[in-house]
Amino acid sequence: MRGLKVPRSEGEKVRKILIEKNMLLTNYKIKRNETFIYFPVKEGIPGYDITECTFEKRAPHPGSVKKYGISSFDTIGDIAIVDIPEELQHKKEEIAETLLTRKPINTVVEKVSKVKGEFRTRNYQYILGEKKCETYHKEHGLTFKVDINQVYFNPRLATERLRIAEKVTPGERVTDMFCGVGPFSLMIAKFSPAEKIFAIDINPKAIELLKENLKINNINNVTPILGDAKEEISRVGHTDRIIMNLPQKALEFLPHALQYGDIIHYYTITADMQGEIEKINGLTDGNCEISHYRTVKSYSPDMELYRIDIVTQI
Repeated sequence: MRGLKVPRSEGEKVRKILIEKNMLLTNYKIKRNETFIYFPVKEGIPGYDITECTFEKRAPHPGSVKKYGISSFDTIGDIAIVDIPEELQHKKEEIAETLLTRKPINTVVEKVSKVKGEFRTRNYQYILGEKKCETYHKEHGLTFKVDINQVYFNPRLATERLRIAEKVTPGERVTDMFCGVGPFSLMIAKFSPAEKIFAIDINPKAIELLKENLKINNINNVTPILGDAKEEISRVGHTDRIIMNLPQKALEFLPHALQYGDIIHYYTITADMQGEIEKINGLTDGNCEISHYRTVKSYSPDMELYRIDIVTQI
């Protein structure tokens, strides 16, 4: 195969010329040594030698599903989760084939229900790839074993979880009221000087996977607790910080949290932030204040996921 031999000092100049003249074979990797760069080319250009070379073929570029009108999808470990509208159902295998060209995706499923029930799970339908529901998801150096059919896990909250961990101060005791497989709890354990994290969930499978994840990540200051957070929080007792990541139902649990935490990170989905603040204020007896709130992410065209920080000792 033909390679254009170019001194390294002239490499960028020649590369631009080759691209401009459409002479560079872009599906092959450029070779380099200490002195020369070798470009895979269709033909030479004056002033440079052509030599016989062996070039490594580039991996094909991953396909995009935007051409189908799908703007986003979630990836948990190596499982891609996509929402395919009715009008594209006849192309869902084609969409899945496109997703399988992307690393690290090995399995493609589609959402067929909303999040439902006290375990916050949803139904998925397998489309293509390896037929499975368990995977290992990596986030900020942590590894989480997840079963998408049996537990709730939101990969879009990775930055938010790290933000919370960075707020924790030395010696804090933290309660994670709805811990799932432990993404908030383990993030705090890894990236903060917390003394102890109490991780509560009502889903037995979530607690089972949390225990596995603690072993996988060699974390020993998280206590898994299976049970209803309303009851278990009183057994845990007072802690410095409480995480309430149950956006659809957090208000129902807030009176319990207000009794046992100094700082509460309360998550809610709403289109009316002022109305949400009024609801929270209606549950307090004057010894709490909302210190801060922020948009975490968009939930729908007219609704946002917010975090509201409540201080109970003022």
